[in-house]
Amino acid sequence: MSPSQNPSTKSSQIAVSLVEDDPHFRLFVASLIEASPRHRLAATAQSAAEMRAWPADNEAAVVLVDSQLPDGRGAEVVADLLERYPQVLCVMLSGLSDEQTVLDAIRAGAVGYVLKGANAEAILEAVNDALAGGAPMTPGIARKVLGMMQGGSPPASPRDGAVEVELSYLTTRELQVLELVAEGATDKEVSTQLAISTSTVKNTLLAVYSKWRVRSRTEAAVKFVRVKTRRDHGS
Repeated sequence: MSPSQNPSTKSSQIAVSLVEDDPHFRLFVASLIEASPRHRLAATAQSAAEMRAWPADNEAAVVLVDSQLPDGRGAEVVADLLERYPQVLCVMLSGLSDEQTVLDAIRAGAVGYVLKGANAEAILEAVNDALAGGAPMTPGIARKVLGMMQGGSPPASPRDGAVEVELSYLTTRELQVLELVAEGATDKEVSTQLAISTSTVKNTLLAVYSKWRVRSRTEAAVKFVRVKTRRDHGS
């Protein structure tokens, strides 16, 4: 804690942890977080092994995760993080933008995917967006995800089957919420548009995750648009 910080200031900041093997980029992101009055650095790791050595009470609300680590792919690290810290939000940092890497991260439970070439502000904005219930992605990544949703061929999930059966798993409210989430709305925006509380939005999404066996709003949105597109095209 810097001399200018007092305990009350520290407790009001967003705790962010970082898993990144590149020492220069790790220092850059760590410095960016520490210089922000709204954020603070909770922990860093340069490998999956170091991340697994974090204490069980790691306080981070958001973890930024490199997609390619020396001892594990980012998607695997995300899965490990969510097993140890179920409430944490994982945002991928990567120099890669291929569809399979993006899809693996989403399916593992990442809520966002930001390219390392993005500007510094975009990294902190991704943290804030994730906390607001959004799915932060740099424009190039967003286009790729949209392409997957509109006609790509990601691997089928265990419950991909008859379209109407897939949709019938969900209630009218769940479909309404998913429709807005697929358009990029945050929990607060969904709450406003549907005149329901943000806690109702969160609980509705949790129900969707359980029914569709997905782990994040982004994966749920991808599946929703893919299923809806198949229905609209009569396939």
